[in-house]
Amino acid sequence: MDQLLASVVIPTRNRPQAVVRCLDALAAQTLPPGSFEVIVVDDGGEPVLTLDAARWSSRFAIKLIHQQNTGPAGARQRGVAEARGEFLVFTDDDCLPTPTWLEELVAALGDKPEAMVGGSTFNGLKNDPFAEASQLILEMVYQHFNRDPEKSYFFASNNIALRRDRYLASGGFDSDFESPAAEDREFCDRWRMQRRPLVWRKNALIEHRHAQNFSGFCRLHFRYGQGAFLYQAKRKERASGSMAGDIAFHRNLPKLAFEKVQSRHWSERFSLMTSFLIWQLMNTAGFFWALFRSR
Repeated sequence: MDQLLASVVIPTRNRPQAVVRCLDALAAQTLPPGSFEVIVVDDGGEPVLTLDAARWSSRFAIKLIHQQNTGPAGARQRGVAEARGEFLVFTDDDCLPTPTWLEELVAALGDKPEAMVGGSTFNGLKNDPFAEASQLILEMVYQHFNRDPEKSYFFASNNIALRRDRYLASGGFDSDFESPAAEDREFCDRWRMQRRPLVWRKNALIEHRHAQNFSGFCRLHFRYGQGAFLYQAKRKERASGSMAGDIAFHRNLPKLAFEKVQSRHWSERFSLMTSFLIWQLMNTAGFFWALFRSR
């Protein structure tokens, strides 16, 4: 095939078993064998990642790239440089795409070739309270910012697709984001500034399996707060908006949170609401820590 239909780019670091599970899920896609390739970027992993490409060769070609650690934004950029597909599709190593995931994204881009298309995520670790809390946080963000699926505002970087030529014209992910935090917010903001549409394809589903404990949950959202500071600094530089939208989201947050937990058992409600409070505290702490360091 002269022109591949799609290239799936997966940044990874020190999670070899998760990568294999992700690749196994991609092997079950409903798109025809050979119509897409997978590019895995090992972003400074120790030990160096190895993969048996023959395991998936009947379904897709796989390219494994090793590089020094730059963060997921830089790893995605490296993957794009090696991509040959008409469409670029991004997911993460701890995600399991459902069988029709690629088919849904490609169909959406056929209808809206100028768009960035985002899919939906569900938590695959229901017995992990912090993974469940993180999933509900994402759902609240989508519920608030993506009220009109045809005029969405934000997509997480583990489930997006767009035409390769449009990606390159937009500038792609910003490698200044060296940690996995807010690089997707910045990319979506810049995409909107270029008057490009974002379209939510809700049926393009991935299962997210990000196991977390208390300290990991705190570190994650502290890092998101740090990323939020850099994101707002980038927006200020290009005059792409203010924090008004974020403030409106936080004003609406108590209502959104109550709606998410009201049908659950009281003990689960308490656990989730406590996790939401920790999220807000750590996010704020991370933001102001980044502000302090910048000065």
